[in-house]
Amino acid sequence: MKNLTKDFISSATRSNAWNFGNDVLYSLCKNHPLHNEMAVVIGKIWLIGRAYAAAIERRKGNFNFEGDDFYVEVVAPRIINSGIDSWLSPFQQDQNIDRNNMQLTLKVHADVTNLFYEISGLKKRSLASKYLHFHFPNLFYIYDSRAQYAISKLTHIIGRVGGSDPDSDHVYRKFAEKCMVLQSYIANTFSINLTPRELDNLLLELAK
Repeated sequence: MKNLTKDFISSATRSNAWNFGNDVLYSLCKNHPLHNEMAVVIGKIWLIGRAYAAAIERRKGNFNFEGDDFYVEVVAPRIINSGIDSWLSPFQQDQNIDRNNMQLTLKVHADVTNLFYEISGLKKRSLASKYLHFHFPNLFYIYDSRAQYAISKLTHIIGRVGGSDPDSDHVYRKFAEKCMVLQSYIANTFSINLTPRELDNLLLELAK
């Protein structure tokens, strides 16, 4: 594991070749935040899932629909009818995560994870985190196995998080709490305030 220094953090979080593609997804969700049009819902879940190797069509169980039909007949209708926009309505686009709103973000992540499970038969907490992140970039941390691996190696900095919350996904809750502690540590130690996107870039570099 690489040492966490100011130079390393700055290098890991600087602009990179993926920024343009990510900006396209941020703009898509900012300009089309709601879930009431089939084409929009399909576009968002398809592009984010495929771009981040977390496509919702990777599923378990017996389904009568394949390929594009799965999105049209199953994915989009279930998302549209889920009430997801009411779940997201308390959040603002430029809002930052803090201790006051973290419990609600964790509940919404769990709700979206459960929705994706109903659709796919798989626990897609990673896709849920990425989908929510592109709608609210400063409220939701990006979870995947590489980020989880990297942050697990920083126990000497972060410590251990405990407790429980029946309204959250246990794995994502622990990850998010560790991300918040790490953000605070970096801000206090190096005077660098990282966004969730920059924190993800840092964790991916640490995981290499």
